[in-house]
Amino acid sequence: MGRATFTTVFAGFILGPFAVLLLWSVAQSWFWPSPLPTAFTLRWYMWATVVPGILRSLRMSLIVAVLATLLTTVVALPAGFVLSRGRFPGRGAARLLFSLPLMIPYITLGIGIANVFYRLRLTDTLLGVVLAHSIATLPFGILILTSAFDALPLDVEEAGLACGATRWQTFWRLTAPLLAPALLAQAVYVFTLSMDEFTLTLLVSGPDTATLPVQIFASIGEGYFQISSALSMLLLLPSVAVIYFMVRFLRTGFLAAGGG
Repeated sequence: MGRATFTTVFAGFILGPFAVLLLWSVAQSWFWPSPLPTAFTLRWYMWATVVPGILRSLRMSLIVAVLATLLTTVVALPAGFVLSRGRFPGRGAARLLFSLPLMIPYITLGIGIANVFYRLRLTDTLLGVVLAHSIATLPFGILILTSAFDALPLDVEEAGLACGATRWQTFWRLTAPLLAPALLAQAVYVFTLSMDEFTLTLLVSGPDTATLPVQIFASIGEGYFQISSALSMLLLLPSVAVIYFMVRFLRTGFLAAGGG
């Protein structure tokens, strides 16, 4: 009984905000002390899609998230390999350096980025928003892939080299298939982080590059709480779809086998 109660309370603590958000997005009228809306409607979703700039901001969020994921993966993969396999003075300091953005408040980091981007004329540009998101997501990508390389046995790579394979052949045919689940996990995590990123986007974006979280913030400020709830549910859809695709179609056994 105690375990069931704990599980119920924990699930409510985690899923409760999402349930309230979902109810607000379909609530036509909801007044205290009623535990549920007294009338339901889908008009908030219809209104959300016709708010000026919403579809453009959703498209911008998807484009930025995909590009930030690709850029983070391209940089984090060799960085994780070097930090895990490399033997050089200051390797521990280098790991700490890549972790520093995780310890700095985003508003502090964002002000510094905005100052630099303003001088480089990168504010209100797609490149600027993608770079800002990548600065926020890169530490996570590096930490995940460094840990993945740490967990891979060196015996496999040494066996490949001993059999006459080059380092590139060894990595592509042996290491990469074993690393595929971690690569996918960090890509999904980085994608969801980018889709949700607000502080850095607000500081470096403009009318032409505003993402959906910025538009949701503007809707809340204007008092459109139900519409903001509907927009928030729309913001969840790409991340949920990506996670569902990963769980449903990309089995870990398939990835570990390299597609065989």
